[in-house]
This record gives sequence, C-alpha cells and structure tokens, in this order.
Amino acid sequence: ATMRRAHRSWYRKFVQLNLWATLYGSWLLGLFPFVYISSTRRVRRSRWLVGYGIALNVLLLWLALHNYSETESQAKLELFRRNPLAQQINQLHNALLVSTVVVMYFRNWWMSAELGRVLNVLLELHDRHFMRYEARECRNFDNYVVYKGACIMLELISIVVMEFGLQPSYSIGMFFGVLSIMLMQCGVLLVSMHFHLCVMFVYRSIWIINRELLRLVNRLRTQHISSSSRIHKLHQLYKRLLELNRRLVGLYDYQTTLLMLCLLTVNIISVFYILVYTVSMRRPFTIYFGLNVLQAISINIADFWLNIAVCELAVCANRATAAILKLFNDIPQLDEQLERSLSDFALYSSHRRLTFNHFGMFDVHNAMGFRMVIACTLYLLYLVQFDYVNL
Repeated sequence: ATMRRAHRSWYRKFVQLNLWATLYGSWLLGLFPFVYISSTRRVRRSRWLVGYGIALNVLLLWLALHNYSETESQAKLELFRRNPLAQQINQLHNALLVSTVVVMYFRNWWMSAELGRVLNVLLELHDRHFMRYEARECRNFDNYVVYKGACIMLELISIVVMEFGLQPSYSIGMFFGVLSIMLMQCGVLLVSMHFHLCVMFVYRSIWIINRELLRLVNRLRTQHISSSSRIHKLHQLYKRLLELNRRLVGLYDYQTTLLMLCLLTVNIISVFYILVYTVSMRRPFTIYFGLNVLQAISINIADFWLNIAVCELAVCANRATAAILKLFNDIPQLDEQLERSLSDFALYSSHRRLTFNHFGMFDVHNAMGFRMVIACTLYLLYLVQFDYVNL
C-alpha cells in the first residue's frame, strides 16, 4: 500500500509537470493570450500576448516557407522526379498543412475573448463547487493528460528523426527550416492540447457528479433522508457543464477537424511514398527505413485516436449519469420533493446528451473513428489504382 501511494504521488507530480509544460509552452509560443489574476482567481485576455503571438508565429511561418527547399532530402526529390503525381500530392498536402496552421492560430486569437469566458466558467465551477471533492481517484484524467503530453513529445521527436534520417544536406537554412517547422508543429499540438484539457476537466466534473449520485443512492438505501436540494444542485451543475461543452466544441471545431484530417492524410501519403520508393524506384526497403516510417505512422495514428478517445470518454461518463439516476427507482418511499427533483434530472439527462458534433455534420466517437480509418485505407487503395501505371 505504501509503494502504491508513493507511485501515485509520483504520477500526480508527473501529471502536474505536463500541465505546467503545456501552460508555459503555450505562453512561450504566444498561443495562450491570458494572464491569471490571483486576486479574482480568473484569467484575463492580454492584448500584448496576442500581439506577441501573431508576430512570433508569422516569423516562424515565413522561416518555414523561406527555407522549405533546404529541408527536402535528395531521396524525396528523386521520388518526385520519378512520380509527378507524388509531387502534386505533396504540394496539395503542404497547402493543407499551411492552411491548418493559419486557421488554427487565427481561430485561437480571434476567439480568445470567448475562450477566456469559457475558461473563467470552468474556474468558477471548480472553485465554488468541485474543489472540495476528492478527485484523485479519477485516474482517467491523469492518464489522458499524460497520454497527450507523451504524444506531443513523440510527434516532435518523430519530426527530427524523419528529417535527419533521410540523409539531408546540412546547412543553416535546413536548421532554421526544421526548427521553425518543429515550433509550428508544437504550436498546433498545444492548441489541440488546450481542447483536450478542457474536455478532460468537463469529464472529471461529470465523474464527480456521478460519484455523488452513487453516494446518495447508497445513503438513501440505508437511511431515510431528504436530499432534494442536493439533487437540484447537481442537476444545475450538470446543465452548466453540458452548455459549457457545447461552447467548447464551437470554439474548437475547425481546429480539431483540421488536425484529424492532417493526421490521416499524412499517413495515406507516407504509405504511397513508400510504394513509389520501393516499387517504382526499386530501392531496398531496409529495416532502418521501415522502422523510421513505422514510428511516424504509429505516432500519428496514436495522436489521432487520442482525439477520438477523449471525446468517447466524456460521452461514456455522460451515459453513466442517466444509468445512475435509474438506480433511484429501486428505492421505496422517496420524499415527494426528492422524487420530483430526480424526475426532472432524469428527464433532462435522457433528452440532453453530451456530444462532440462538429459543424452539425458528424459526432466524434469510437465508431466514427473506425469509419475514418477505413475510409483512409480505401483512399489509399484508390490512389494506388489511379497511379498504377506509374508504379
């Protein structure tokens, strides 16, 4: 038990390290334009941080575009000469990546006032209602924070491995090009981390509500008490969390969709490049080359699926709320006011569900994630069939 507590304490510190790294990394890259006011325990939007973020990231984008040709390896240039379609796809993909960076950063700054209001609501809910509850048992919160932090680190390491693993021509331009690409990639991943953390805080709040409902069920089974005011308060908190989640999805729908699109398309293109490199150009498929590509694809898939899994986790917690409320039906002789409060809560939870619907077109959950992966596999087969003559 002592070893378990020590391990848990160490793990909590590691979670805190991930949270602090996200905060300071976002400040450093100008992607979190807020300052924390300790007297009010709220965040305030800073125009200086907005201006700093715009200036820094415009400079990084210019450096990346200006030195892009220096980052292209000789093997990649030979591949483009052998297969013109691969070069056209690469140009389209680069346009998608630049558009993703511009849209994500622009939305991050343009919608920062609304984001600040949402963050202040989260802080208010935590300070006034959820801070007094023991939430250390919510291990999914800690795990998913660590998972996302690990994915960001692996993505950045993967860029370095891929760039220097293809035997590039070393130069100052290549150094600045790779550095600016890494910093922009880090910025994009940090913006996705912001949404990830917001969803996890909403999930943990719903998890606390579910645990309190279970405790009330157990108490009512052993003793006759009136808890209508407590149920009403949990109901109001639940409603506020659902509304807060709706606002969060609206703030991050472009960013989340574009990031998932980029993660999927880069895997399709990578496999197509491998086919051209090994089949058309008849180059040997070495173990080092295979592991190099495999690690990049695996990390992209893991990051993509983590974006799906965090939404699925929150949705499952929301489903559990409705299931827990049904347990009150087994308790006889409930107080009339308590029964009315439970009926209102149960009716609301059955009609209003936590969803992650982007643009009103699709929900993010496990089933949708599987369909997207299958669709990407079909796109790859179509691409190979379309360019079969040149392979």
